Amino acid sequence: MEHQTRIESYWTDQPSNALKNDFIRLANTVFGSFINESYYQKKFVEDLYGPSLVTVAYVDGTPAGADVMWRNDLGGRVAYQTVDTCVLEQFRGKGLFKRITQYELDLLGSEALVYGFPNGNSYPGYVKMGWLVRHFYKTLCRPQKGVEIDPQYAVWWIKAQPGIGRIHRNGHDYLVRKSKSTPVATLIGKVDPETAKEFPETAGVWLLKHFDTKPSIYNKNRTIPLVCNEMHMEVPYWKIDAI
Repeated sequence: MEHQTRIESYWTDQPSNALKNDFIRLANTVFGSFINESYYQKKFVEDLYGPSLVTVAYVDGTPAGADVMWRNDLGGRVAYQTVDTCVLEQFRGKGLFKRITQYELDLLGSEALVYGFPNGNSYPGYVKMGWLVRHFYKTLCRPQKGVEIDPQYAVWWIKAQPGIGRIHRNGHDYLVRKSKSTPVATLIGKVDPETAKEFPETAGVWLLKHFDTKPSIYNKNRTIPLVCNEMHMEVPYWKIDAI
């Protein structure tokens, strides 16, 4: 029996309640309950850069997979980061992920700058579709001290993430991300004193030195790859919420 697949999208400034609810249910089913109304509002509606594209695929009328092209500009250029990609287990391995992604790329057009930080499930799919593996980022590392975070971005999105705090070292303020299970913290970047006040102070953390790697396989030495559609793309370290 041939299954019927239907794919639909909406922009977050013109939402479809039905598609929005199906996307949230799919994401929470695949990843566990992490997308609530507050998360959705902060990430997709209050976006500094503009509306994002949400796409849901239906197989025989059943919501089966979804993805978001999250508006997250780079260097003054319009750009989209593919996030919250999810396919129900019973629909995996049937090409649905590729169809969703291609549908989105067709809507965005060939000039769109698109990138992502995939997990082990989606990484092979992006490579098969011809996406470039531009760079690997170490998950526990320290950016160069001169890397400064956009204050508006820090208050809008970095502040909304768990485990973010500030430290003061050598006369400068920095944001760090710390987990509950280890004293090691990821130093995200430098902020101005006023922006630092928006974050709680973090004490007693260890910071590891910064270095980049180019491993031959996904996630070797705890790395996160950048996949993208432009060879010379660079993403500021403070925009990598996967670290």
